[in-house]
Amino acid sequence: MTSTCVVRASAPGRDQPRMMSPRPRKVPGPKPLSALLSLLSASKDDAQKAEALDPATVAQVRIFASSPILRTVNGDNVRATGLGGNRNVRQPKALAPTARAHGVNYFFAYSMRDDQIGDYLDGLAELCSNPKTRKKIFVAVGTEDFTDREALTAHVEHCLSRLSTSYIDAFFLEYVQRGQETEAVETIRWMRKEGGLVVGVGGRAGVDGVIRYVGCSTHDRCAGNRLLRSQRNRRGFIGEEPCEEEGEEEEEEKKEKKDKKDDGDEKTAKKDLDFEPCELDLLMARYNMAHVKSERTLFPLAMARDVPVVAFTTTRWNSLQREPAPEGWTEGAPPTTAECTRWALAANEAVEVVLNSAPTTETLGAWCEDWAARGDGVAMGADEVAKWRRYGELVYEEDAPFETYT
Repeated sequence: MTSTCVVRASAPGRDQPRMMSPRPRKVPGPKPLSALLSLLSASKDDAQKAEALDPATVAQVRIFASSPILRTVNGDNVRATGLGGNRNVRQPKALAPTARAHGVNYFFAYSMRDDQIGDYLDGLAELCSNPKTRKKIFVAVGTEDFTDREALTAHVEHCLSRLSTSYIDAFFLEYVQRGQETEAVETIRWMRKEGGLVVGVGGRAGVDGVIRYVGCSTHDRCAGNRLLRSQRNRRGFIGEEPCEEEGEEEEEEKKEKKDKKDDGDEKTAKKDLDFEPCELDLLMARYNMAHVKSERTLFPLAMARDVPVVAFTTTRWNSLQREPAPEGWTEGAPPTTAECTRWALAANEAVEVVLNSAPTTETLGAWCEDWAARGDGVAMGADEVAKWRRYGELVYEEDAPFETYT
């Protein structure tokens, strides 16, 4: 009997795909850029394995994202565990096709650098080159250089060419640091307007624009908080002075609305605040058992602004699973990769997708089998979430470099 293990999304995509109901799963309640590269060659065996996999016989990740944004062009829900590129190990070409066979349909490539993730890109391009497959997967890319708009446009064009696709599902301005929020937001506005890169509501991906959704990634919770307070239509940041383009007529209109507010009606009061939607469609943020401060400083605002969160470093750079367990841990072995990703999905409902950068097809398969063994489509229970939260408290090092990035 084969095991199955899947990953959660929902509103029409930018070319209005069909609606589908997500499965429930929530429990109520980059490394530094100088990271050492280990460029290992992909084996021929790996290249052959993906071709032999039959989705009907391999473990499937069956928990879905629920955000209206996180849908493929043909309307499929994005599965809540995505595959990412790993600059620290040479992932094989077969990895993305193998992940697809396991049910994964969210793929992230943080760069187009062939010297780092070239084989991974080859595998992703193989999926994108099939028109039927392309409509069933959600491809996210990004760039750290968002200050030069000509270079950004050229990078988008390179992404399309390198991956053999006519559109990108999500484009991230990566690793936005404190002090760069305004520039990042202005770049996104340019991409939506003058740049003509982002598909408008009701538009067709690849025809009316080449990017369906746009967002930012950051390790800095303060930067993430300010990004989430951005507003469209050049309204500035919530809680800050409006930009100069906002005229007196608009100010008078806001004053009239405020005067009409019914203080006794919470819903009316909220409506009369009249905030514009967030400039970001998506936010990528660090989140794992040891890094939980986003639960207090970032995630509540993300939910209030209706911006789904994609969590990265969910294994704390593969240190959470490391033996031996930290001193003082008496509740068994360290978590597996599957437990790390399942925890990030279950611990906070703001998180819609978690990324895993499996180095090989073997580790990817083992992760999916482990997920399946713990319950296909079943969320981690509250007791288990609490258990691994205790584990994260033991692992966390307050004074460690890059640990407390606030």
